[in-house]
Amino acid sequence: MNSIDVIYSALPLVDPPEEPTEGVCCVTGEKTMTVSRALGIKPTFTNLDILKAPSSDRIGIKAFAVITYSFQTEGKKVDLAPLRQSHWLARVGCIEYLKKKSEIRPYALGEKTPEGEWCMYVTTSYKKYGALFAPVNAKNRDRRILFEQQVIDLSPNYISDWWIRLRKAQDIGIPRPVIETGDGNPAVIKKVGIKEWEEFYMFSHDKIKNRLYQFLVYLLPSQEELKGESSD
Repeated sequence: MNSIDVIYSALPLVDPPEEPTEGVCCVTGEKTMTVSRALGIKPTFTNLDILKAPSSDRIGIKAFAVITYSFQTEGKKVDLAPLRQSHWLARVGCIEYLKKKSEIRPYALGEKTPEGEWCMYVTTSYKKYGALFAPVNAKNRDRRILFEQQVIDLSPNYISDWWIRLRKAQDIGIPRPVIETGDGNPAVIKKVGIKEWEEFYMFSHDKIKNRLYQFLVYLLPSQEELKGESSD
């Protein structure tokens, strides 16, 4: 089972825009019932390297449905594109749209575990194609998600330690951009103190380019959330 199967199971059934014929799905590379690729993947899509069969001019019915997901209301087609407009967690027959970082954190930090097979996409650019390539996790085993276009493994037992250290850095006054890049300046170092800065630097300097580190930095609460005004 792949992410397309999981998400498709939760979508309302709609008739394909043309009579399906057997072919090779350009997205998955599988031989299945397909429609014209142009109906689902437009010329503006340039990430051909992530397609399993980029030379195929067909797209599977399931992949097409996931990419073009929209709904009808009062006779008009409304392109909600919820798979683009939010982060999401999908299980068989169910999609949960995660609008706030505070809704993502429990899953990322292992405080909550979805039931059954599941997949998750977290994005800062809100591209719909993440729905096609998020890894599917088996029950009580894998913990992998798609963050932008890279798979993040959330299973390491040091995630909690990293999170605690990042939150401490934030609490002592190190700005998020500095936590993200590690580029301290005299004003920041003076504000937090040499000892605290050196402790943070020793922890972070070799992790700055690590995608798990970057993901956790992304999940840090905003100042508004810390003040209890809202959550991002």
